[in-house]
Amino acid sequence: MIVTNSLSGGGAERSMNLLSNELTKRGWPVSLVPINSSIADQVVAVSEVFSLDRKWNSSFVNTIIALWKFNKVVSIWQPDVIVLNCDLPELFGALLPGKHNLVALEHASQPWKQRKLFGKLVRKILSFRKITWAAVSTHLTIWPSKEKPTTVLQNSVLRPIEHKLRVTDSEIKRLAFIGRLSQEKRPDLALEIAKLTKLELIVIGDGLMKEELESKALHESINATFLGWVKDPWSEILAGDLLIVTSSFEGDGLIVIEGLAHRVPILLAGISDLRRFNFPEKHYCNTLDGFVSRVAEFENRLGELIVESDVTKVILEERLISKVGDEWIKFLETSS
Repeated sequence: MIVTNSLSGGGAERSMNLLSNELTKRGWPVSLVPINSSIADQVVAVSEVFSLDRKWNSSFVNTIIALWKFNKVVSIWQPDVIVLNCDLPELFGALLPGKHNLVALEHASQPWKQRKLFGKLVRKILSFRKITWAAVSTHLTIWPSKEKPTTVLQNSVLRPIEHKLRVTDSEIKRLAFIGRLSQEKRPDLALEIAKLTKLELIVIGDGLMKEELESKALHESINATFLGWVKDPWSEILAGDLLIVTSSFEGDGLIVIEGLAHRVPILLAGISDLRRFNFPEKHYCNTLDGFVSRVAEFENRLGELIVESDVTKVILEERLISKVGDEWIKFLETSS
């Protein structure tokens, strides 16, 4: 049983959809349990799906109702292994009555960012329950103990169809931000970059900061278009677009990896979570001024900001769903 925040919304959710489909196709009985209600993802689950239909950011009562539904599903389905992804599934796993084989995936370098004390309590309960911790990247340790994970199980990414790979213009025409509109992703920095470079910015994603960002763009006359959550964000990226990843911290950096697969020019914040990719220095910017000057430097040489194909090939081969599926089966055969 794989427990996620929702069917759609982010990289962690999509990677679990891909995983559940791969294991199902290999004959494994898999159920997918999204806690929050959402529209269908681009990757449609072929496994059994038990949606708990909790409204995102809803009341305590609605959360208790969803928890009751979750307990009922687990009681009926009787899973050998329950895989928990991110904060809310961890909470539901911690409060699940009875003895269960729990596995949690560390998706971020700074989980429970907004509720650290509560997160520590949840993880303390999970440790008492003898949970197994895995991580989605080799650079991640388990918070807050900083222990090494039992294993690393990388996320797979949805690969683009070859004939849909886009040709890039030499001139930067627009900036693109893709991701959750929350503090750790720093979409406000993306707005500042657009303001100073006087380039149009498209913002793909949703989150608590959306109204604040729209107000900022309006009042400061920043040419920004907010598209909200898009099932296939890469369908909105055009020739001449430059992807900017402004995060203050990252987990697996799936937007970066998907950007490589789509051969999109890219600039990244110079944080350790992103420097682990070991791209050439021209792709990294340590400050707002660094982003602005790098955009100016490559204003008419956008193609040079596409990561070299040999580097891309190595990273993407590790994320093939067939390879990820093999690693998960090895892990599950020793865990169940």
